[in-house]
Amino acid sequence: MRTPFALALLCATVVGCADARTPDDAVADTDATAAAVADTIVIADGRVFAEPEDVTDWAGRPMVQAAFTAARAHWQAQDSEYEEETQVMAVAEGSFSETGVSQYAVLYHMSSWPRCCPKMGIAVVQDGELVRNVAFEAPAHALAAVPDLDGDGRDELALTGSFGMGGENSTSVTVVSLADSGLRTWGGEMIQYDACGAMQEGGTASRITAVPGPSFTIERFALASCESGEYQAGGPPEPFEFTAPAPEDELSVELPIR
Repeated sequence: MRTPFALALLCATVVGCADARTPDDAVADTDATAAAVADTIVIADGRVFAEPEDVTDWAGRPMVQAAFTAARAHWQAQDSEYEEETQVMAVAEGSFSETGVSQYAVLYHMSSWPRCCPKMGIAVVQDGELVRNVAFEAPAHALAAVPDLDGDGRDELALTGSFGMGGENSTSVTVVSLADSGLRTWGGEMIQYDACGAMQEGGTASRITAVPGPSFTIERFALASCESGEYQAGGPPEPFEFTAPAPEDELSVELPIR
């Protein structure tokens, strides 16, 4: 809050001047707070388990079949033991590869092996046509559009993936953008962990938010009990930064469009 200099001097000398705020100041502060809340973008919340939408009808569409065909040729050339199991996992709507257009980003699965690194792809569809097709390896099960974070006019994507073994389960989110060639990975972060399947109490979850610029914030939570499934705040929100992979570790491949 900014207080006029003369008013500050008056408050220093007059008994009873406990608050120099004017009604206009209060309204301005309220408006600023409301604007900050309105601009807040939820990247991911490890406490929330939303039911996936039914996107099975996308698998038979010609543009997605074209994406499968290009991905199949790529993975067969890379892996002599390639085993195929195609599936559309999720679809998000936004402007991903160019500004001011309506597009769909289609997350699809080509093969589950190796288990650590399923063979995946993101197809971008515009006006019923396949305009981009990117292959990568990661345990990704869902994606969501993230409103433009860096001011380039193109929306980002939040990829969510889970991995479980021996009763332990973890879920991570990775933020990516459609670069001119392939994916630009902003970075990833674990947003949920528990070992309830192994009958072990304890667990964690995180909520990551952003405001355009971007500036990220993380809130951490502790699982009260496996039975309740409820989380308790683990501390105040903190500033957060994604750690981007080194260029040589950015392993996405731009596939040809035919």
